Amino acid sequence: MLNTYTQYKIIITTLRQLLGTSTGVLGTSTSVLISFLTLIVMLYFLPVKAQTNQVDSGNIRIHFNTNEPDGSSQGRPSGRKGTGSRGDCPNVEMPLTALVPIYNSRLAIEENPTLWFYIPFQSHQVSSSEFSLQDETKNDVMRTTFNIPSQPGIFGLKLKTAKPLEINKTYQWYFKLYCQTSKSSIPIFVSGSLRRMPLSSGLEKQLKAATTPRGKIAVYAQTGIWYTALNELAALRIAEPRNPTLQQDWTNLLTDVNLKDLANKPIVGELKN
Repeated sequence: MLNTYTQYKIIITTLRQLLGTSTGVLGTSTSVLISFLTLIVMLYFLPVKAQTNQVDSGNIRIHFNTNEPDGSSQGRPSGRKGTGSRGDCPNVEMPLTALVPIYNSRLAIEENPTLWFYIPFQSHQVSSSEFSLQDETKNDVMRTTFNIPSQPGIFGLKLKTAKPLEINKTYQWYFKLYCQTSKSSIPIFVSGSLRRMPLSSGLEKQLKAATTPRGKIAVYAQTGIWYTALNELAALRIAEPRNPTLQQDWTNLLTDVNLKDLANKPIVGELKN
């Protein structure tokens, strides 16, 4: 397909030939007509080119800002990696891992966010599992079990609470796997925190200005809203697993929080109860 500039040149050349300009002799009226037609052609093509540049999302760079919206850059560390040898689970090359930053990993805007984990075990290696979510007074908000898939990979766990998470409240979660049937067996687990933040007018304005899903993800990431950015990008990757741009976005986002080793692990889907 010809690009805009080539089409423009062809049309102008054709107009000149039709009006007899190839002889090099132009009357005043013919020159005026050529100028008028040239202006029409320019007005037709230039807005199209501008519009194409406006919707092109190729220049978007998704980068996670480790600072929270209030500017803080540290906080309580998350226990995002389980051990590969302690407990009753078999040794693995890469341990059970929660896909969260080491620090300030707790922001989301959804009423019931989705958390993502790398599970290195096969279903026959795990006898039971448990996920729990507690409020600031250590009361259970959610406690559930889930099925371990047949193959290792990255999985999402959507929170299903009786009521939406409260804004500006911090919750603590625990993700446990038991590899022995005995009640006294030692689980392998990861833990972290979660806080639902309000959708401020400034953030809402930025999201409205973002014209593509990738653009919105870039806003979440730059604002430090990890859970939402990761979940939105994971959904895009599941929908388009061979999209090289999304693959690079995924690698960049995980690299920003020192989880590059997981970038090539398969994103399988959601854990089922």
